[in-house]
Amino acid sequence: MYKTILLCTDGSPAAEVAGDYAIWFARKLGASLQALYVTDIRLLEGPWLADLSGAVGAQPYSALLPQLQKIQEEKAAMIMAAAKERCQKGGVACETTHETGSLMQAILDHERGADLVILGQHGEHAEWAGGMLGSSVERVVRASVKPCLITPEKFHEIGHMLIAYDGSDESSKALRAGIALAPALGVKVTITTVAALGGEDAASVVLEKAKQRALTGGVTAHGEVLHGDPEEEILRLRETIGADLVVMGAYGHTRIRELILGSATSHVIRKATVPVLLVRTT
Repeated sequence: MYKTILLCTDGSPAAEVAGDYAIWFARKLGASLQALYVTDIRLLEGPWLADLSGAVGAQPYSALLPQLQKIQEEKAAMIMAAAKERCQKGGVACETTHETGSLMQAILDHERGADLVILGQHGEHAEWAGGMLGSSVERVVRASVKPCLITPEKFHEIGHMLIAYDGSDESSKALRAGIALAPALGVKVTITTVAALGGEDAASVVLEKAKQRALTGGVTAHGEVLHGDPEEEILRLRETIGADLVVMGAYGHTRIRELILGSATSHVIRKATVPVLLVRTT
């Protein structure tokens, strides 16, 4: 069960929604919550600053750099204060941390002490992203060894969980996570598997075994066998049944698979309008 939650925030509207979900999960699970904001060191050492130093001259640039650092510190203080206030209003104690450095490395360092990482689907500059998944989010999901909850643009309380299952090691761990979470969250559960062409009987067997595993864990689950492209069918079923949370497996860590998410995983977390919980084998 998830007893420590790491909330990655950047002060954006998407991060505020992620915070709402973090508070909701923390209350339901009795978990502790840590909010992390990272000032990306590239903002203070990037090429544009080098260009600026060349444009204004070395001396003015040297005087300007402390001002830029102060602006970033003030921004961080405001974001951390807002996160703590939001948590207090939600009835959850929250520890806040600000670091300056590598965004990716800071998140990976802090996730070591967490059971669940929560971050918004889009970040601070989402209006520039053209509807694509935020690059930092995708990098975290690829590299993280902990379960990641990717949250959408709006908050809704969760009442129905959809678990995508295909019998693989990744989806088996997601199934276990969903079964463990369902009673604590007080949600109903649907398990789905997508049949290959001509593989309906095999898919039905896989699904029945998953339902039995859920029942053994004290969860009565409804089952659905789907046909077609997994990424499209999972999203279509989610909308049809009104599920508020999708739970699915992510690829494990191999040199090839770390480079890119599976097509179904990537598509679902880009397009879903509900939170997606990604669980990996480590």
